Amino acid sequence: ACQQVKRKKDVGENRIRPGGKRVKMRHPKLKDAGGKGQSLLTQVLDKGRFLRLGQSTTLTPGKNMELRCKGNSIGWSYPTYLDTFNDSRLSIKQSDKYSQLILTSPSAADTGPYSCWVIVCDGTECEKDHERAYVSYIYFEDKDNLFVPSAIHFEIVYMRANRPAVVPCRVTNPQAKVSLHREVPPEEITANGTLVTYDPTKGFVLQNPSPEHQGVFYCKAVTKGTPQISTKYQLLYVEVPSGPPFVSLEASAESVRGGDNINVTCTVLGEPEVDVSFTWSYPGQV
Repeated sequence: ACQQVKRKKDVGENRIRPGGKRVKMRHPKLKDAGGKGQSLLTQVLDKGRFLRLGQSTTLTPGKNMELRCKGNSIGWSYPTYLDTFNDSRLSIKQSDKYSQLILTSPSAADTGPYSCWVIVCDGTECEKDHERAYVSYIYFEDKDNLFVPSAIHFEIVYMRANRPAVVPCRVTNPQAKVSLHREVPPEEITANGTLVTYDPTKGFVLQNPSPEHQGVFYCKAVTKGTPQISTKYQLLYVEVPSGPPFVSLEASAESVRGGDNINVTCTVLGEPEVDVSFTWSYPGQV
């Protein structure tokens, strides 16, 4: 069995867990459950029945959820909310033929993408098999919480030129009607399907943000009852220089004797909220 995945980090927010390891992974391709060879990810129902999961699934909060993924070496990802609070409600077990993810007493806050994939190993080197990666976005529909609850009550969204910005007011019911509103001056920002779009799994996407989009915004959702208001979002436009980031290298000492320790620190200054990967080169490198 493969206990640790050794591979380069990709941009993304998903976490792998088995064994509590946390590695950034790129989001797997969405695969429908009905196609040939696309039945790895299933939900365990009552009395031993199984349901193949598609791109999205709607479940009831409070009822324990059990997912299974076929294979003797499986990686999982799930909403980062569960990692942030090291939630004991989540457990993952690997058997000879499948891996099992159990979430007890799920709530609206657990809404998000759940995925699994096969881990392939060559000796001690293991990696994710992107051709056998499966994901289902699971909604825990809650009429009292149309928006996915957030621990942050006032979020900052950074906007940059020529890059889409997301106002992350996700919903727990994909059928909810959602609108975007500016607080001052009060106005509704129309989602026209081109410059402004809405995705229930992401929120409102501003395709070409500009300084005019700065301000405090909120979302409003309604199904059948009273409209509900999301947390507030402060949109800030960031002017970023087009040049490369600034890199500096500093050593703890200019010279040392054999056997002594030395610390070398590489610092990168540049655009905020951008992942940075480091590659080191040094004498005697294998």
